[in-house]
Amino acid sequence: MPIVSPSPDSARVWLATLLRGEVPIAPALAESILLDTARTEGVLALCHNRLRQSPAWAQYPVTLRVALTRYAYQDIAVEMAREMDLRDVLDALARQSLPVLLLKGEALACMLYPEPHLRNRCDTDLLFPSREEAEYAWCVLQTLGYQRVGAMSGDLISYELCCHKTGHGGLAHALDLHWRWSNAALFAERFTFAELAASAVPIPALGPQAHGLSLVHALLLACVHRFVSLGGGMADRLIWLYDIHLLAQCLTDEPWQQFMALAEERTLCGPCLDGLDSARTWFGTNLSDAVLSRLRAGTDREGFDPRQFRPRWRYEWQTFRALPSTALRLRWLGQRLFPPPDLLQDQYGFEDWWKLPWYYGAWGVQSFGKLFRRDR
Repeated sequence: MPIVSPSPDSARVWLATLLRGEVPIAPALAESILLDTARTEGVLALCHNRLRQSPAWAQYPVTLRVALTRYAYQDIAVEMAREMDLRDVLDALARQSLPVLLLKGEALACMLYPEPHLRNRCDTDLLFPSREEAEYAWCVLQTLGYQRVGAMSGDLISYELCCHKTGHGGLAHALDLHWRWSNAALFAERFTFAELAASAVPIPALGPQAHGLSLVHALLLACVHRFVSLGGGMADRLIWLYDIHLLAQCLTDEPWQQFMALAEERTLCGPCLDGLDSARTWFGTNLSDAVLSRLRAGTDREGFDPRQFRPRWRYEWQTFRALPSTALRLRWLGQRLFPPPDLLQDQYGFEDWWKLPWYYGAWGVQSFGKLFRRDR
């Protein structure tokens, strides 16, 4: 299977070296470039944590150490506020007997990382059994001060509701309410809520109401989430690859067997192999020959080629082709080209509704440009 290799730059290579547990020499880079790259890659707090524990900490420039420490303290403060808010959310949902699972960053922060603030994230993903229950959850969240955000909708386009509120100190809290395990149409139906809930694990750090995906399901989702970002320029974001690395390192023989069986059964071998291979490239993830051989065989059966999904238009084309009828394809196009007006208002900030056709045109031009943006 052809694997698309990442295109590393010096800042990313230095950060990956640090996260692998090595102690690289001080980078020959402007501090602003290093800090901006670490922020973009979602590893700023991790960078501080690794350097602070290193005996070489004192050898780094004072300005770099001060900046990293300041950002780390800010992340700790944000994490404390986020945790309190999330506990209130989970308690409110539990009082209404709404079943919910934590997905992606929030769950991984508590399950994999020494301290939750080390796993950078900008929102919290919650999974519900159905859209009706997600809508009911939204009604509950309104009582806690949340406001709904304009977002892509349509039963063939999106499987989440987005909402946010501004808490104490002006800190923003954002929630995504999902009713499919993945928000990508190509993969949305691979697992049901009941399947995921049957093997869910408690997250004591967030209270008795908090449960997340099992390690096996979390690794499958991490690979899929990373993969669907291939055409958006962020697929090999270091924090996402580091999630895959940590999850893979946690699996023992039996969970690996479960992981490979599910990847084969749900035709996910290609995205999983591509994600694990990228994690191994950047972080030296220890993967057995048996795992790699079985995933490669499954990838060949699936006819998977990651180049089919770069740039973005290739991924959208595969999604379009996967729809089983002409009627569904036409409906998908309509939902893509004509998002809800409130989404355009949130994005462009206009007040005169008679200008709406012009903004639909602007949306179309921007969307067309994104289709041809390549992954870095």
